Amino acid sequence: MLKKEKKDLNDSKNIKEKRLTIHTTITEKANGLLEKYADLKDDNGNKIFGHKSKVIERALELLDQHYYPDKEDQHTIWNRAREELNMVLVGKTTFLSYISGDYKKAFRENIAIDILEWYKNKNIVEMSLIELLDSIKDVWLSANYFYKIDSEVGSKGSYQMSFYHDLHSKRYSDFWGNYFSELLSHQKQCDVEIFARHESLILRISSSKK
Repeated sequence: MLKKEKKDLNDSKNIKEKRLTIHTTITEKANGLLEKYADLKDDNGNKIFGHKSKVIERALELLDQHYYPDKEDQHTIWNRAREELNMVLVGKTTFLSYISGDYKKAFRENIAIDILEWYKNKNIVEMSLIELLDSIKDVWLSANYFYKIDSEVGSKGSYQMSFYHDLHSKRYSDFWGNYFSELLSHQKQCDVEIFARHESLILRISSSKK
């Protein structure tokens, strides 16, 4: 959060606006908060705001976003929708397979490879199996398909991934179990055991390469 505040302030430096002088009074408590945030530092020890005026301007921006959420940018809207409405991010191919009635089409024509390559900025053949599994964890958590994903390294190059969701649907777990099984068996020649439950999915993954 501190890094984001710093970035927002740096981005605003290139925008020159007319500065106005205002005179007002505030309580000692409010002034204490102003001083606290004016002295707030990031991980490198640099002040994030530096001046009380910057703190006030940022606070007003946040108030404006709170009371007029329709003015928010698309990234902020998505973050709020994910957290407050529990919405998920669905790829176009996957969505079209849903409405066509052929959900297995999502297994055959899924864009997971494109997403993972975009996220890691490298070809999937260049990724190790553990790198691929870690990327799946990061991306699928960000898309809000699961609220928690655990991964464990087993013996002899085996792995276990545990996915947790709150949809109370075994069909949901079955879908993603088969989705990941198809992906891993084709791209990394893995054997995948699927254990689907109403609120969780466990994948036991081992490489079938000799």
